[in-house]
Amino acid sequence: MLESLNAFQKFDLNHQPAAASIPAIDEDGRIRLPGFPAGLSIHAYLPLVHLYAKILEASRILDRYRDSLRLFQSDDEDQLQAPLTALTPSTLMPHLYYKREDQTATKAYKVRGAVVGMAKAMESGNVKKFLAVSTGNHALGVLKAAELLLPACVRLVVPSNTAAVKLEKLKKAIDGLNAKGVQADLLFRGDTFDEARAWALAQQNEDEAYLDPYSNPWVVAGQGTLGLELLGQVQALLQQGNYEEVVLIAPIGGGGLLSGSATALKMASAWESAFRNVNVRFLGLRLDDINAPLGDAIRVAELAESNQSMLEALSVSVETMTDAQMAKGVEFVQCDLKQKVEGASGGTVHPVLTDDAYCPSEKRLVISLLSGANTI
Repeated sequence: MLESLNAFQKFDLNHQPAAASIPAIDEDGRIRLPGFPAGLSIHAYLPLVHLYAKILEASRILDRYRDSLRLFQSDDEDQLQAPLTALTPSTLMPHLYYKREDQTATKAYKVRGAVVGMAKAMESGNVKKFLAVSTGNHALGVLKAAELLLPACVRLVVPSNTAAVKLEKLKKAIDGLNAKGVQADLLFRGDTFDEARAWALAQQNEDEAYLDPYSNPWVVAGQGTLGLELLGQVQALLQQGNYEEVVLIAPIGGGGLLSGSATALKMASAWESAFRNVNVRFLGLRLDDINAPLGDAIRVAELAESNQSMLEALSVSVETMTDAQMAKGVEFVQCDLKQKVEGASGGTVHPVLTDDAYCPSEKRLVISLLSGANTI
């Protein structure tokens, strides 16, 4: 592996190849790649490559179902390959854009990973029964995947703090699946996601595949398809303007959304000419208080260990957000898009409004990831 890497050229800070005699691995053993000026250790590099390869396959899997999962009308003539969700400009703040995951069939990004994870298990492992734990959005995604793929059985475990509006949608979707011959059950266990997850893992049947929303590699790869979509959407904007920096702001629960999306966008953009002199960075926002009323979509105590290492390798900044900050962001988005989003989504707008480091400008393109809108 190291010998093959030494055959590559090193790139300077502007993504330009350096002298051909300089190897891609420096004297400190760090791998130098475009877009990664500080280099990566082999232990950080290999997981990123492995995840990126899965994301590429996940995108091909998702292609089969895009028409069933997309709500927005795309201008792309090839609807199969068109993005699942739009990148919409703010009407109130120039150079701010929203990645509209509220526009999926379940009004949340998690349907991406649920469909990919279930499809991969059914195709490669001949699995027919599934188990999942969720505070709502992942469960809705799993049920949508089951509607498309028709497994034999799906068991969903949710904690007692699951939002009432999501429970109503879950029960309706379960009734629809049962009518199609898919055995779908909703189980209430524990007061938090982590308690529900602990119970589910202890009670998992041998013939069930567990679709963890944060650590299942194919579920995370499915979430990473969002980053591949952003590659093309952002590239078009870079060709129109003079941006020097692109910032993606996303909420973090267990970390699957941002680790997958950031891996895809960072790895893919490193080799695209439109990004050659553009810095790509990421901000992840966790709950300041896990019991914050507006934080139900990301109410998870700890990041998955694999996602934590990915975020560190990608130099993702992680900060916290309060219930008041989420409320302010929700209000701004509603004024801007005439759409009410979940607290975690609204929270991604707060840094844009208050922190100069994330303020959109002619040189800085900022993307707030609206992860879901299951509020009514």
